[in-house]
Amino acid sequence: MSRKIFLFILFLSPFVFSLNDFVEKTEFLLDTVIQIKIEKTKDSEKILNSSFDLIKTLENKFSIFKEESEVSKLNKYKKLKASNEFLQLIKRAIYISEITDGAFDITCKPIIDLYKTKSKEKKVPSKEEIEKVLKKVGWKKIQIKEDLIILPEEMEIDLGGIAKGYIVDKVAEFLKAKGIKNGIVNAGGDLYCWGLKGGKKWTIGIENPFEENKIIGIFEITDRGVATSGNYKRYLKIKNKKIGHIINPKTGLSAGEDIVSTTIIAPDCTIADGFATGIFVLGIEKGLKIINKLQGVECLIIDINGKIYKSSQFPKLSLN
Repeated sequence: MSRKIFLFILFLSPFVFSLNDFVEKTEFLLDTVIQIKIEKTKDSEKILNSSFDLIKTLENKFSIFKEESEVSKLNKYKKLKASNEFLQLIKRAIYISEITDGAFDITCKPIIDLYKTKSKEKKVPSKEEIEKVLKKVGWKKIQIKEDLIILPEEMEIDLGGIAKGYIVDKVAEFLKAKGIKNGIVNAGGDLYCWGLKGGKKWTIGIENPFEENKIIGIFEITDRGVATSGNYKRYLKIKNKKIGHIINPKTGLSAGEDIVSTTIIAPDCTIADGFATGIFVLGIEKGLKIINKLQGVECLIIDINGKIYKSSQFPKLSLN
């Protein structure tokens, strides 16, 4: 999922450095740059290192690329006695699926796999192939009995559209529990910030989808999660045709015909992460209608012509 919100300068090597009243560390994890900035304390370096250890632990639970992860075991055996973290994440994903009427759906893995396979063959999936695979998709088929998660035999899930946001939240919770009153966790644009920086709210920049490494506008928040989704960074190219990596779970086709990016602000990054994908799939009218009914969740959508649409309570946006 393409996510990139310019917040501050990224450093690509794993080290800790000091800047005014904050310390910061950056590493490459979760297939992206992870940057954590917290206020200076007696044990800042130790706390930062522990927070990155937590990220690695959670990645080992949620990554489909790790054979012993909980998600890989669930996909293989179709039943899993889940850890508390894994169960929480699945339930949050189902909640977002309910609100978005299935526009966000963690059971889309078979469709994604179909496109990857056909891409290697340099072919576009046929209508018949897509319809066949769609029978394997549907979040309502996931069963939860206490801490037991059960999938139909043909189903597989992929948590890539929400796990990063959840991990950001768990790290923020860990840091707050360590007494950190001001900080930010940024996982390649999926972020959560709390407290203040320099006595002011945190300034967040939204990437300009039409000009690389530039921002289209900035806003200020605190104690909120933010995530952005778009098809303009990651896509498959088959016979000179670009197919975005965000797929509509109901049609099996690439989403976002009229929009290029969706940014969500929410009480936590898990909700922001999942809704960023769901609203991107729903589009401008349906997406804003849903967001405007949700308390504490806001949305900004950029269409293919660069026009900006905002939910009713989106923070003041300063355009560049």
